[in-house]
Amino acid sequence: MLRYLSELWRDAVYGARMLANAPGFTAVGILSLTLGIGVCSVFFSQINALVLRPLPQAREPEALVALETLSSYPYFEQYRDHGGVAESTTAFTGPVPISMVVDGAGTAKAERVFGHLVSPEYFDTIGVTPAMGRFFRPDTEKEGTAPVAVVSARFWSARLNSDPRAVGRPLVVNGKTAVIVGVAPKDFLGVFPTAPADVFLPATSTSVAPELGSNVLHRREEASFRVVLRLRKGVTMQSAEAALDALRRHLDDESAIPESDRKGRQVRLLPAGGLMPMPADQRYVTYTFVAVLMALILSLACTNLANLLLARASERRKEIGIRLSVGASRFRLIRQLLTESILLSIAGGAGSLVFAYWLTNLISDWFSGTRMPTPAPIEFNIRPDLRVLLATMAVSVVVGIGFGLAPALASTRVDLVPSLKEGGSAQLRGYRRFGLRNLLVAYQVASSLMLVLIAGFLVLGYDRSAHVDPGFDTTGLYLLQLDPAHDGYNSDQSAGLLDKIPERLSRLAAVRAVTLAQAAPFADFVAVPNARFSAPQSGEDVVRSVLKEPIGANYFAALGLTLERGREFTRRDLLAAPGPNSAEPALLNHTAARELFGSEDPLGRRVRDASTKTSYAVIGIARDLKPGFMAAKPVATVFVPLNLAHQALSQTDVFGGMNTGSFGLAPGATIVIRGNAGPDAMASVRNELEAIDPHLTVFNTRTMREQIGAMNSLIQLSSVFYGGVGVFGLILASIGLAGITAYAVARRRKEIGIRMALGARKAQVLRLVMNEGAALVAVGTVLGFAGAFLISRALSSLTDQLAQAFGAGTGDPLLLIGAPALLAGLTMLACYLPARKSVEVDPLAALRQE
Repeated sequence: MLRYLSELWRDAVYGARMLANAPGFTAVGILSLTLGIGVCSVFFSQINALVLRPLPQAREPEALVALETLSSYPYFEQYRDHGGVAESTTAFTGPVPISMVVDGAGTAKAERVFGHLVSPEYFDTIGVTPAMGRFFRPDTEKEGTAPVAVVSARFWSARLNSDPRAVGRPLVVNGKTAVIVGVAPKDFLGVFPTAPADVFLPATSTSVAPELGSNVLHRREEASFRVVLRLRKGVTMQSAEAALDALRRHLDDESAIPESDRKGRQVRLLPAGGLMPMPADQRYVTYTFVAVLMALILSLACTNLANLLLARASERRKEIGIRLSVGASRFRLIRQLLTESILLSIAGGAGSLVFAYWLTNLISDWFSGTRMPTPAPIEFNIRPDLRVLLATMAVSVVVGIGFGLAPALASTRVDLVPSLKEGGSAQLRGYRRFGLRNLLVAYQVASSLMLVLIAGFLVLGYDRSAHVDPGFDTTGLYLLQLDPAHDGYNSDQSAGLLDKIPERLSRLAAVRAVTLAQAAPFADFVAVPNARFSAPQSGEDVVRSVLKEPIGANYFAALGLTLERGREFTRRDLLAAPGPNSAEPALLNHTAARELFGSEDPLGRRVRDASTKTSYAVIGIARDLKPGFMAAKPVATVFVPLNLAHQALSQTDVFGGMNTGSFGLAPGATIVIRGNAGPDAMASVRNELEAIDPHLTVFNTRTMREQIGAMNSLIQLSSVFYGGVGVFGLILASIGLAGITAYAVARRRKEIGIRMALGARKAQVLRLVMNEGAALVAVGTVLGFAGAFLISRALSSLTDQLAQAFGAGTGDPLLLIGAPALLAGLTMLACYLPARKSVEVDPLAALRQE
C-alpha cells in the first residue's frame, strides 16, 4: 500500500513538473475548465440554496411536508387530530403585514413588518428551540387570551438592539399591545424562508390580527392556511397523501361541498424541509432545464480538455516510445497521463470555485441591493457551501479521468520504431481525415452554437414576453399603500378613511387625479385567474376563469386611459351597499367581453361570480392591458368596485401566485396619484396624509416607473445571466479551437517548411490552415442549429413559460443569422491567430529541426 501511494506521489510530482513545463497548454486547459465547471457550479449553487439546503435550525427537516394547496383552519384541526401519519401538525398563514411600534411611545411612528399567523404547535412541529424565552403553548395560547408574540433573531438584532431583556417587552401590534415571549433561533425566518417572517403571532390572537376577522378560524370555506406536517418514521409521502385525502373527502361530504367544486382539491404533499417548497412536477422541470444547460457547458469544457490532451500526447510520442522501449508498462504510462489530467482538472475545479463564488456573490449582492417586488425582505444567498465544494471537486476528478482516459489510451498505442525515428515531429492527423480529433472540434462548435442560440432564445423571449410597455404615460404617476386595519381602524373607520383620502388629496394643487385599487398595476409576474364568472351567451350560460380586480372610482382616467365603451365606476358605486337582489356594476376588459359574451354586446348584461353568487351589471368595456410580466396574452379580467365598507380583499400567495382566499377585513388599498412631475407632488401628499392622521402608516411609496423597473430588473438579471452563459460558450469554443490550431501548426512545422521551400506562398499556407478550420466550423454550425432547435422544442414542452419564451425568441432573424456569424467569426479568429504564425516559419530552420 505504501509503495503504491509512493508511486502515486511520484506521478503527481512528475505530472506537476510536466504541466509547469508547458505553461500555454496548462493555462488553456485550466481556463477552459474554470469557465465550464464554474458556470455549472453556479447553477448547482442555485439549486442547492433554494431546494437542497435544509431549513435552518429545524430538527430532521427531511420529515417535514406541506399540503400543496391551502386549507381552512377547521380542516387543519381535523388533519392535526388524525394523528395516523404525522407526529405533529401545524398551520400558518403569511406573510401578513403588521403595523408595529417597538418602543410603545405615544408619539412613535409605526413600522411595517411582515409576520406569520401560526397555530400554537408551529415551532414544536418544525423542531426549533428558542434563542431566548419560550414559544407558544397549545394550553395557554387559546382564542381570547392576552396577545403574545415571538420575534425573529433578525428583528431582535435590528429593531430591539439585541436587548438581552427583550422577553417580556411590550410591542404595539396593529394598535394592540402584545408581549414578547420568545426570540427565534438565528437564521430562522419561518418554515418557508422565501416567505419570511420577523414576527410570529398565534392564529388564535384574533384581537391583534385583522386578517382573522369574520370568524375565519371557524369557517370551513375559508382556505387561508398552509398546513405543515412532521411525518412519523416509516410513513411515506404517498401513504400520507392517501390517508389525508380520504379524510379530506369525508370533510367535504360533511361540509356539503358540491362535486363540481371539488376539482383540484386532492391532497398532494411537497417537501417542506428546504428553503423553497417545490412540487414534484416543478422540481422535474427545474432539474431538466438546468441539467441540459449544465451538460452542454460541461461537455464543451471537457471536449476542450480532451482535444488538448490528444494534441499534447502527439507531441510526447518520442518520450512515450522511449519509456515503453525501456520496459515501462502501458498501464503505468496510462496512470501517469491520467494523473496529469486529474491534476489539470483539479486546478480547473479550484479555479471554478473562485469563479463561482465571485459570480454568486454578485448575484446575491444584486438581490440585496435591489428593491424586490416581494412583501417581505428575503435574504437571498446562493453562495457555494460545503456541498457545492465537494460536488465541484468530484466533478473535476470525474472530468479528469473520463476525458483524460481516451487521450491516454490513444497516446500509449504507438509503434515504437516509427515513434523513436520521428519523435516529436510526428504529425497530428489532418483536419481532412475523419477521426476523434475532428469529431471533438466539430462538437465544440456545435455545442457552443447550441448554447448561444438557446441562451439567445431565452433572453429575447423573456424580454419580449415579460418586458412591460404600460400603454400609458407614467410621468407623474405615483403609488402608495395604506393599511388602516393594521393601524387599529375597524371596518367602518377604514371605509370612512379610504373614502376621505381621495377627496382630500384631489384638492391639492400638485395632484391632478386620485384613485384606489386593491393592488398596484403591474404588481404580479404571472396573472393567475382567481375567480370563475358565468354569463348568458346564445341561450346558455358559459363559465370562464377570470382575473377579478377590485378598483376605485375613475381608475382608468387616473392612469390616463379611455374606455372602449361605457363608463367607469363613480364614488357612489363604491359606497353603495349591494341589495339582496340588486346587481353591482362591473367593467370587463376586451378579452373578458369576448370570452363571456362572444360577438354579443355585453353592455347592460349581467355576469355572475360563481363562488360568491354575486351578480354584476356590465357598465363598461376597457381595453386589454398586460396584467402580468409573464403573460403571453391578455387575461380575461373583471373589474369590480372596491366597496370600501364591504370589500374582502385577498392575500397574494408568494409560493405560486395563487389566490389564497379572502379574509373578513380588507388588509389595505393602493392609492394611485396622477400628479405634477417632481418631488413637490408627493411632498404635499405626505403632508396631507400626516394632517389626516399622523399615526397612519404609509408604505411602498414609489413611482409607477419604479414599480415597473423593479419587476423588469428580474428580467434583466435573467437576460444578463443567460446571455453570460452564451458568452461563456463562445469563449470556451474559441479557447479550444485556438489551442488545437496552435498545436496543429506547431506539429506541422516541418510540413509547412517543406511547402514554403518548394515555393508555396504565405497566403497559400495560411489558406491551407484556415480552410481546415472552416470546414469543421461549417459542420459544427449545421449540427448546432439542429441541436438547438431540438433542445428548445423539448424544453418548450416542460412549461408554458418556457414555451412562451422560446416561441417569442426562436423566430428572430438577427439571432438566427447573427449567432452563427458571430461564432464563425470568433472561431475563425481563434484559428487565424496561431495560423498566422505558420507563415512566419523559416523553411531552413524547419527542415533542420531533426
